[in-house]
Amino acid sequence: MTQTIEVGLIDVLNKLDAKIDKLDNKIDSLEEKLESKIDALAEKLDTKTNALGDKLNSKIDKLETSINNRFNTLTLGFFGFVGVLVTGLLGIVTKIVFFPNL
Repeated sequence: MTQTIEVGLIDVLNKLDAKIDKLDNKIDSLEEKLESKIDALAEKLDTKTNALGDKLNSKIDKLETSINNRFNTLTLGFFGFVGVLVTGLLGIVTKIVFFPNL
């Protein structure tokens, strides 16, 4: 009788071990699928983040170029205005120095 129980117990343990192995295999396959999905989502997120970063950099570069152009135009206008004032003042000084009686 003990031998029958022992053989039955070994069979039950073997069946349990086989079922545990199947469950381990299923868990491993699910884990691999989940990891692959997570990797795919991370790659998509990186791609979208990089695309948004490129768009932002492009817009910033355009804005910087626009501001530089406006500043250059303003600088040229200011220098032109100062040039006219200096020319006028030099004309007045020249008249006073060289033609004081006129």
